[in-house]
Amino acid sequence: MSARSLRKALVDLVDGVPGWRLEPRTTPGSSPLWCFVADGEIEFSVSVEGSELVLYDMDTDRDTRFADRETLEAWLREHRPDTLQEAPPPMERKAKARKFFEWN
Repeated sequence: MSARSLRKALVDLVDGVPGWRLEPRTTPGSSPLWCFVADGEIEFSVSVEGSELVLYDMDTDRDTRFADRETLEAWLREHRPDTLQEAPPPMERKAKARKFFEWN
């Protein structure tokens, strides 16, 4: 699977799901990575490196590599099912974002 296809698959899996956010990298030219945040702390991140999805666990300082979205999703469902909650509908996300920028 190409890096582009993996990036799209990753976005489809986590975009809008509670706890996930896109974070920039400090290395010039590097693509951003998706981080799962709980209690204000990043627990792990997922990025695309070549033809693999790489999950980095902050607690253990270890990488786990996946060939495709399905194997990453299976791992998350087994080890961290809370990371795959249903994303709110797009209209609800837009309303929340709009509220964030409204000032009284």
